[in-house]
Amino acid sequence: MPSTNGDETSWCFGVLGPVHVRRQGTEVDLGARQQRLILALLLANAGQPVGLADIVEVLWDQRPPQSAVNVVHRYVGALRRLFEPGLAARSAGRWLLGDAAGYRMRVDADNLDLLRLRELAEQARADASAGRLPEAMSAFEQALALWRGPCGGVAELGANDNLTFSVVDHECADLAREAAALALRLERSRSILPVLRRMAEHRPLDEALQAQLLLTLSADGQQAEAITLYHDIRRRLAEELGVDPGEELREAYHLVLGQNAAEPSASRTPGGMTISRASAVSTVLPAQLPADLPYFTGRDEAQRRTLGLVNGHVLTQVSMPVLAIDGIPGIGKTSLAIHLAHQLADAYPDGQLYVDLQGFDPEQSVLHPAEALQGFLNALGVPDADIPASHHARSGLYRSVLAGRRVLVVLDNAHSVEQVRPLLPGAPGCLVLVTSRKRLTGLATAHGAHLMTLDVLSAEDARDFLVSRIGPARTGADPAAVAEIVARCGRLPLALAVVAARALTHPDHRLADIAGELRDAQGSLDGFSHDDMGNDIRAIFSWSYRMLGARAARLFRLLSLHPGPDIAVAAMASLAGVPLGEARVLVGELVRTGLVAEHTVGRYTTHDLIRAYAQELVGLHDDDQARADAFDRLVHHYRLSAYNADLLLGPTVVLNRPEAPGDTVIAHLGDAAEAVDWFNQERHVLKALVQRRLEDGHPGSAWRLALTLQRFSHREGWWHDWAAIARACLQAATVAGDDLGRAHMSRSLAGAELSLGDPDSAARLLRLSLDLFTRLGNPEEQALVYRNLGQLRAAQADHLDAVDNYEHALRLFESLDDRPAQVIVLYCLADAQVHLGRPDTGMTLAHRALSIAEALGDPEGLGLSHEALALSLEADGDLSAALTAWKQANEIYRQMGWRMNQTEALTHQGDTALALGDPAQARAAWRQALELLSHRHLPLVAEIEERLTRLEAPRAVRAYGTR
Repeated sequence: MPSTNGDETSWCFGVLGPVHVRRQGTEVDLGARQQRLILALLLANAGQPVGLADIVEVLWDQRPPQSAVNVVHRYVGALRRLFEPGLAARSAGRWLLGDAAGYRMRVDADNLDLLRLRELAEQARADASAGRLPEAMSAFEQALALWRGPCGGVAELGANDNLTFSVVDHECADLAREAAALALRLERSRSILPVLRRMAEHRPLDEALQAQLLLTLSADGQQAEAITLYHDIRRRLAEELGVDPGEELREAYHLVLGQNAAEPSASRTPGGMTISRASAVSTVLPAQLPADLPYFTGRDEAQRRTLGLVNGHVLTQVSMPVLAIDGIPGIGKTSLAIHLAHQLADAYPDGQLYVDLQGFDPEQSVLHPAEALQGFLNALGVPDADIPASHHARSGLYRSVLAGRRVLVVLDNAHSVEQVRPLLPGAPGCLVLVTSRKRLTGLATAHGAHLMTLDVLSAEDARDFLVSRIGPARTGADPAAVAEIVARCGRLPLALAVVAARALTHPDHRLADIAGELRDAQGSLDGFSHDDMGNDIRAIFSWSYRMLGARAARLFRLLSLHPGPDIAVAAMASLAGVPLGEARVLVGELVRTGLVAEHTVGRYTTHDLIRAYAQELVGLHDDDQARADAFDRLVHHYRLSAYNADLLLGPTVVLNRPEAPGDTVIAHLGDAAEAVDWFNQERHVLKALVQRRLEDGHPGSAWRLALTLQRFSHREGWWHDWAAIARACLQAATVAGDDLGRAHMSRSLAGAELSLGDPDSAARLLRLSLDLFTRLGNPEEQALVYRNLGQLRAAQADHLDAVDNYEHALRLFESLDDRPAQVIVLYCLADAQVHLGRPDTGMTLAHRALSIAEALGDPEGLGLSHEALALSLEADGDLSAALTAWKQANEIYRQMGWRMNQTEALTHQGDTALALGDPAQARAAWRQALELLSHRHLPLVAEIEERLTRLEAPRAVRAYGTR
């Protein structure tokens, strides 16, 4: 939690009912309906990020206005200022945070009712598992006391249906059923009855919850009300859904009527067969599970999570657990499901059912649920003559047969929720494991399924995978070859299995030879061919590919041309040459087949081997011209999007806008913060595109794209990347005889070299740049180079020469009437004068810069002016005023999102605070600066770390003194 001098303890957030916020016990007015909805969605996600698209969907469904993104930003800003009234506009704040993944609330179990409910539920289940039933009941009662109504009260706010709210509501209903079941055992039904009754009123069609309410009412001596309730529910089901009550609800009704739950009961099925409902008793014990793998490695977290889930349901026997495992082809979904089923089989003494639903097998049609039901009923002892023709009747018979039994059901390779739904038992004692290449979200919404997406194995688990199959002797003899095989298989279990099979088939082959074969395949699938087509990677991937429509298949193939690790929808639209809306539809199709995954909000990726498969296909089905056109559209997308993003950052150099075909889709960016986010998401792609343009012989396109990255790279501290890109572009422009490119890239590379601590190289490059711009007759660029030369001389402590260069630059900018550029030079001049022992002159220059910046409304200029003022005041001995100026500069840069400027301001702020005898404030400033530089290997990191080290030494204040 953020440190707010105890302020965080005074806030209380509630989403288990109408969303509310209290501060020190007083209700806070949350404002407009849209603000309440946004906050409800953020709180329902309990600290996890929520993407902008999800917020827009909740507010406007599929019909958002064009200004939707800006409206969301305004509401988010209003919420932030609601929690922190003094917060400046566009500031991040401490409670409502935003990053590339979306927005999230910074909450925990101490201040959010949903997290507290989950904490108490875990405690209750742990107590129940340990046999501490009264303590478990107490924890259940405390948890349910937090529930005030449906999640967020979103129905009253006019919200569109959203999975997040539904999942929380289902979670609460599940908890109420567990608590009620334990209350029945402890004869404490009355304690749970009020909340159970209210929850059932809000969920009138939740048969499992209504069944539990019937039993609880009956246990409390209210049989008449329970019987009336059952008839009301039956009528409502008939009128609204056209169905009869399910087995669980009917069974509860029979118990209410006085039937002994311990004695076997019987009923006539639709087929006329009498079925015994004696718990855990059956004359037929199906055992359909395929054999478990002889060696199963990894997936420890998945196994732990599954066993915990099942244990919680087994203890209460209230609802039926459903676990739906999804993931890309070859990720090991079936292996995990079968392994889990074998581990859990003893807990389900009435048998195990298994069916391959053939959801993605091109050689066979998708298995109809009626066929699967026929096989299940036969396995459960129902003869063909008693099985009805209608698949709806079959599903009802199936649930009736399973009523009162504990059976484990594995539904492998499911195509859709619709295929799975008729195969779900109604009995709470059963367990269902489902696997699919699609994420079966509908199962979570309608049936409370727990969803699990498998990723590739960790490097350690992938190595263990090979060791378990090939043996420790061979793998231990060549660990380097094992590491290379793991890397070239992309840690995909199917690829590792194919390689292991090859190693076992050819025991005389060294693992180094097999690694060499994979290396020689150069990223293609040739290294993974296998005689058994069921294990051939191409065949497995083709099952999903053949299910795609023609346009989605084309997009999948073209994705192999993209040079980066992930891609956004706008880039996909340009790649395919289709409108943005159509691209979204096609991406959805790719995601549903498991060939592409959304790994962060709005960004999609695929496994390296699936990408290699797409690369093979694009060579087979798309000619050279089609591939070239697609890549050109992609380049235009990135050039135009980067150009627009750079403009939002206020670049020093602005080139002419690139031309692009009409079917190019450009990333929509509203402000500088969004531009920085976009650059951070796309920087690896942009680097790769620059290199690709250079390799393809287009140096002009490459250096122009590189130049749009300069401002971002400098302000975010990606100096090594900046230097590498600029160096490559300079070399290509030199070879091509492109003097304009040489001039720009020489200056750009000089900035990177100076930032990285190589002033000699920077000086040589700046002289070359100045000569070229002078020859080209470009005074504005000459002025920039003179300013850079002044900065170089200042870094070399030659402040007199620095002043000469700055003054030359200032005269040129004044002749060009470039007032923002004048502010920057005035800041540089003030700094140089301070170093020359002239703080009064520095202060005059700083105030002059401040006056221009205020007139322009230029935030960058304001920040630099306050820096110049701070340096001058510090040199003049007024440390208190200097500290105030540093804080003002820091705050401006924080609002702008300028990472490096803020870091430098914080560093100076810490120095000044220490000189004033405030080591705590100095430490806080330097630590904040280090956080901003995380994962950046820059000289400034070492300098700040040294400051912190010296601060811990005795008499640290003397080590710095006044500046």
